[in-house]
Amino acid sequence: MASRGGSEKGLSPLLAKMLLVLLFVIWSNSFTAIKHLRTIFPPMELVLARFLPVSVFCLVYLLVSGERRRESAALLKNAWLKLAGLGLFGVVGYNYFLYVGQSEIKPGAAALLTTLAPIFTLLLAVPLLKERVPVRRTLGILIAFAGLYIVVAWGRVGLGRVTGIANADIRYALITALAPLSWAIYTIIGKDLVKRYSAVTVTYLSLVIGAVPLLAAWGPHFPATVATMGWTYWAALAYLSIFCTIIGFWIWIMALEALPATSVASFVYLNPPLAALFGWMLFDEEITAMFIAGSAVVLFGLYLAQRPEMEANSRKNR
Repeated sequence: MASRGGSEKGLSPLLAKMLLVLLFVIWSNSFTAIKHLRTIFPPMELVLARFLPVSVFCLVYLLVSGERRRESAALLKNAWLKLAGLGLFGVVGYNYFLYVGQSEIKPGAAALLTTLAPIFTLLLAVPLLKERVPVRRTLGILIAFAGLYIVVAWGRVGLGRVTGIANADIRYALITALAPLSWAIYTIIGKDLVKRYSAVTVTYLSLVIGAVPLLAAWGPHFPATVATMGWTYWAALAYLSIFCTIIGFWIWIMALEALPATSVASFVYLNPPLAALFGWMLFDEEITAMFIAGSAVVLFGLYLAQRPEMEANSRKNR
């Protein structure tokens, strides 16, 4: 089993929690950056523009250390198919569905929909991992989906000019929901790998592999689009690549070393309210009463769905 590098100093629990709050301030604004960049990039070209520089950084990071080179070689030799699955679902699938859906729904709604990842993970874990699901968790899943229906049907998640629900709004909301489903599949596939290899190596190597099929999205106008981008587009792209991906992944992994995984995961629930808040502050987007009510129902359902596992793991980590 590969071990983590011993040269990195761990975070204190308090500092880890403070960095996680900062992380979700960063991640909650990623939806706004995506929406801005979608005005000049098709979905897959935007994914390519974001992950191509990220993959270069990750590759260099893995190559500069002899220990990481050896672990990466072992991963590629023994688990290349799983790594391909991680790249396909975690990089290509997740981001394609998110970017397509984001073009037609508000950033706050997109952030809310991505919090379905824990629910999809639970649903996949039952048949694939043979995990038992408590009644409370099942009830939480049903409540969360009821809240999601409230948000989609009455929360005005579509474009600003849309005053009611339309078929287009439902379609793009469902497309966005495929993003957390892809992330759930990514989680199921990677569960075994992160037990045997360091999380940093698994994550960064999967980012490198996931960027390879994205090269097919390199269209004839892609270089010209990149070359003629204004500073606001460069800023949005740098935000996604540097802050949301490279720095964001580093904070997440370091926090996992200092805190129980369930404690770190609970910070995901900061994403929807923060995204809606920044959408209101920066773009004067409407926050309706039904959106707030539906969001509260979804978050309450997610809390019920996760609570039994959180309590069990809390006792285990005492």
